[in-house]
Amino acid sequence: MDAWISLNMAWVTEHTDQSTWPWLTWVFSRGKKEQIRIFCCALWVIWNSRNQMLHERKNSSGRDLAFKRGKAMGVYTVCAAFDINNSRSASGMVARDQNGEIAVSNSTLHSNVFSPFVAEALACLEATRLGISMGYNSVTIMGDSKTIINKCKTRVRDKLVLGAIMVDIQNNKTRFQNIVFRFIQRTENVQAHNLAREALRKGEGSYLVEEMRGNLDLEGRWPRNPD
Repeated sequence: MDAWISLNMAWVTEHTDQSTWPWLTWVFSRGKKEQIRIFCCALWVIWNSRNQMLHERKNSSGRDLAFKRGKAMGVYTVCAAFDINNSRSASGMVARDQNGEIAVSNSTLHSNVFSPFVAEALACLEATRLGISMGYNSVTIMGDSKTIINKCKTRVRDKLVLGAIMVDIQNNKTRFQNIVFRFIQRTENVQAHNLAREALRKGEGSYLVEEMRGNLDLEGRWPRNPD
């Protein structure tokens, strides 16, 4: 309870049915996009703390668990899939913690997208948003679009259609103590690429907290609507 209060998420404890699936369904139907991100990240931290308590006899208070969100370093691989016929795209992201373990797999749909460069820029923007919501102080964002990665590195204003997106990325960069953008080959980015393609094919995004996957029997996917 203390963890949810510290995160300003006490409302998630108000549901009367304590069964896992009804509770998760209720939270996802009621919460806003940013609240759902915080909720999923907090679940991962709580679940990891539970495992430490069982196997390592390490115990943490609710306030400690909430504070951990601001202590970690994250590494993200991002990729975009673009549907030119329907002017939409999907962003795929795989977030790893400082130990290299997958923490979150995420895909998001975007509408009114008219070029693959916009699609890739939106994927990088989503990665910065995810890093903020997960409370990381330091992040490395890796993508396979060299043009967009290079634009993310610079502070020069883009005068093209990417301009507004790049401004948002630059603004989000100030939320981190350290942020690095790195270009990687598509062969190194298969997981994020597959997430984006799958979201575009199904017409829905997903948010998967890896630690919870095998225990909830939900295939780790909660549908999300396009932007």
